[in-house]
Amino acid sequence: MPQQNRILIALDLDGTSVTYFPRLAMDGALVQYLASVRDSGVAWVMNSDRYTDTMADIASVLPAEQKPLALLSCQRFIHLHDGNGTYLPVEAWNAGQTERHMELWKKIRPLFPQWRAQVESQFTLLENVVNDLVFAYRVSPEQTPALRKVMQHFIQEQPDAQISGNQEWTFILHASFSKAKVLKKCAELLSIPADRVIAIGDGINDITMLNGSVTKFVGCPANAAPEVIQAVRNAGGIVSDANEAAGALAVIRHFLENLL
Repeated sequence: MPQQNRILIALDLDGTSVTYFPRLAMDGALVQYLASVRDSGVAWVMNSDRYTDTMADIASVLPAEQKPLALLSCQRFIHLHDGNGTYLPVEAWNAGQTERHMELWKKIRPLFPQWRAQVESQFTLLENVVNDLVFAYRVSPEQTPALRKVMQHFIQEQPDAQISGNQEWTFILHASFSKAKVLKKCAELLSIPADRVIAIGDGINDITMLNGSVTKFVGCPANAAPEVIQAVRNAGGIVSDANEAAGALAVIRHFLENLL
């Protein structure tokens, strides 16, 4: 099938398309459906803030016909499937993203001890990760808005930084990173036009790919954050009545009825 006739589906993972027990994995019904429409030219990619290695582990246990075409990780990196079960980095793109991240970290990392002390004195922490790649905290849903306000204050004099997050985590990223940009670049690399792209997610880090800037075919499950639901509705997309993977599958079925 010509590339321009293919359909590319971008799926967020947590809260959108995975199950957690007995291990982190793609929802079985969802990937089985994606495999069933594969011969009609439908491909899919993971677009998540999880690390590439974690995403590759999730993909590794899927049968060949269910594997994603690419892994889009941390709102910055792209790894393409080589057809033999391996995901290879898009070297020039990924190197540029790494350079931007390191330039930002060089400027703000000396401030981390001060920022950590402030966060850890004001909030009840559930988890945190602070290292060469991440400055991220998870607190209760009730405390998350206040945490994001505090972290936004941290970077107010850092034009190259932004605050992002999903429904649980809040973290700092380079201002040029987004799920929209990696999805656009991936579609470009695969020669798939925007009017053949479907994007689905549930967290505020998904809004850039769900607000109509990448594709008009956008959707979210019922459990999506209120800001996501509003962005999807503003873009003319679909808000499912079902939660998580069942909701994502309902959105996919709706759009494929019109696209296939």
